[in-house]
Amino acid sequence: MIGYFGSVTFQTSDKKLCTFRNLKRAASSGFSDHKRYRKKPEREFEGPGNQTVSFEMQFIAGHGVRPWAMLQKIIKICENGTVCPFVLGGRKVGDGKWTIDSVDADYKEVWNRGELVSVAVNVTATEYH
Repeated sequence: MIGYFGSVTFQTSDKKLCTFRNLKRAASSGFSDHKRYRKKPEREFEGPGNQTVSFEMQFIAGHGVRPWAMLQKIIKICENGTVCPFVLGGRKVGDGKWTIDSVDADYKEVWNRGELVSVAVNVTATEYH
């Protein structure tokens, strides 16, 4: 197992391929600038900001996953505001848990009866404290 985001498990085996690519992680800090007469503003550190991540997953029926079910699972996590752990290689990503801000699905292949065979899903998530 590579890791997991809530109930979505990232894994590779001879029977199942469910992983991600293009993982991007961003961290930020908050500062205030205080004006001073005839001097440059003085900066004050207010604290760290919530980290964000974005990544792409591709679900293909021939790789042992059910694309429609996986897409629905991710959309449900997003729309319900579910707070999830994000773990890679046995290590938590960030300090807290995460919420999915957006899901963008690209239906790559749909067969003649509407069967979803391949879908690319872009996920954007934010740390939750």
